Amino acid sequence: MTKVLVVGGGIAGYCAALAARRDRADVTVVARAPGATALYAGGMEIVDDLESVLRSSHHPLARLGMDAVGLAAELDAAVSALQLALGKEGLKFEGAWRSRGLYADIHGIARPANVVPESVAPGELGALSGKRVAVIGVPEVGDYDAASTAQALKELHSVEAFAEDISIPDLPQGASLTDLYGRRAPSPRARGAAIAYPPGFTNLPADGFELLASPPSPHGWRLQQAISLGSVHAEITSFETARGRVSAARSAARTFRADALVLATGRHIGGGLRAARVTTEPLLGLGVFQDGLPAASAGTRMHHLQYLDPAEEMRLGVMTDWGSHPHWLARRPFRRAAGISVSNLFRLAASNGAYRVRPFGSIGTSGAE
Repeated sequence: MTKVLVVGGGIAGYCAALAARRDRADVTVVARAPGATALYAGGMEIVDDLESVLRSSHHPLARLGMDAVGLAAELDAAVSALQLALGKEGLKFEGAWRSRGLYADIHGIARPANVVPESVAPGELGALSGKRVAVIGVPEVGDYDAASTAQALKELHSVEAFAEDISIPDLPQGASLTDLYGRRAPSPRARGAAIAYPPGFTNLPADGFELLASPPSPHGWRLQQAISLGSVHAEITSFETARGRVSAARSAARTFRADALVLATGRHIGGGLRAARVTTEPLLGLGVFQDGLPAASAGTRMHHLQYLDPAEEMRLGVMTDWGSHPHWLARRPFRRAAGISVSNLFRLAASNGAYRVRPFGSIGTSGAE
């Protein structure tokens, strides 16, 4: 049986583990911390303008060598597989990469998303325009103001929103939104209106929906709980290589041996990239490139990527290798000539990396990028 080691605890690592297990591989997931940045605030934004992305020959998706039709088929399959897998863990989602909606957060600000939790989906702002919506407030919660949210929904999105406070006596004064997580949704007095709840409540009524949250959110927490099942909590600090292959990954207390390794630590600053005068990839010394140019030539521009949302990163197409070969590693950043080829290393990222997954049964000769 092929042993596969996945390094990274987010959506990319989760999908890689699913694919490997479908091919009957023995999979170990090692994560420094919960990932799930793709759904951290509750809505998953997926690139939906493939033609625009493919116009840049340096973008990771363009480097797959597929046209828009082929990429569309891949995205259809990937999103469907993700929804099915998470549904089995009790997390139901709605939406598709081809359609994008706008969903209000706890401040009444519209957030774009393609795939959202089932509890958020009824709150799509286009469908609520002109309708009555009761925004539930909890007086004991100090970091959320239902009246301000209702006012923003009315002024910004033409929703006939109004606030209704419901006291929860066993909450302490000055409680936060996190104190609501897991509580049963209270029933409002309002009738004939949709009901917008702050995130975290369970057992919402048929006409209720959750607002999105500023991260960290209960939506992200639920996702993290699902994708971290069976993972090992550790930080990989180095790799062992021999004869053009990675043979093991090391943490401070343990060595993980595998036939193939999937590096899914993220291609964003704070994930798999390190912010400094020059942005670098710390584990393997991979070169970091944007629009085909090394980070060293970008000045301080790369630093600002840590403030961008995943969709913007996807449009920019930041990547961590130079050539089209998926296994090309730069021994020193930006030095292609000094690189080595590692046949069993696979690089995945959810927010802005492209990928091609082939059967893991032949993982020694096939790849993913």
